[in-house]
Amino acid sequence: MTTARTDAALRELATTALQGDRVVHLQPVLSHYRVPRPPRRRRPRPGVLPHGGRRPKPSFGIRVRDGLLGFLAWLMHPFDSLGELILMPFRGLLWLCRSKEKRRRDKGLKGGWDSAAGGLGIAVHVWGGCVLAVGERRVDLVYVGELEAEIAWTVPREEVAGVELADWDTHDEERATLRWHFRDGSWCDVQARDAGWKSLVDALPPR
Repeated sequence: MTTARTDAALRELATTALQGDRVVHLQPVLSHYRVPRPPRRRRPRPGVLPHGGRRPKPSFGIRVRDGLLGFLAWLMHPFDSLGELILMPFRGLLWLCRSKEKRRRDKGLKGGWDSAAGGLGIAVHVWGGCVLAVGERRVDLVYVGELEAEIAWTVPREEVAGVELADWDTHDEERATLRWHFRDGSWCDVQARDAGWKSLVDALPPR
């Protein structure tokens, strides 16, 4: 399947799920490593994604390799622990001396799981198939499968206070960290992939 046909199919499935809200921009996204894992009871289980949105089970060879690496790590653990104990006071001092801006940058989620940003952080915590859809009236996170799509999270567009490009993270034409700010004071980092992230930033108010 060509890229053009893939984009057209993605837009068609997402538009159908959005129930008439005209799509301004579609952006594939991933969960950011700085955002903590949501509680197990809140983690989504989308029916349209393979394996229910969970990471597929690795092959037997990969499991054997990982087992051997885990055994070697277990052998080295006493030495690693000793090094960590030696360095712990210095790391603790550096952590306490962080600037306010450094603390803000290190925090990928603000506002708790019941906030607008928390809902986004929960919804994006799946394996593949996540698309942020900016419409004229709403912003939605949509799970897009092979034949159908479903809305996982939605807020009125006016609840989005702005999108901040995390210039403290490395980014290029194909990926960037975007911090979504909401009117309730919460924020959430997501990893935008594919070159369209610049258009997404232009489609929403900057922060």
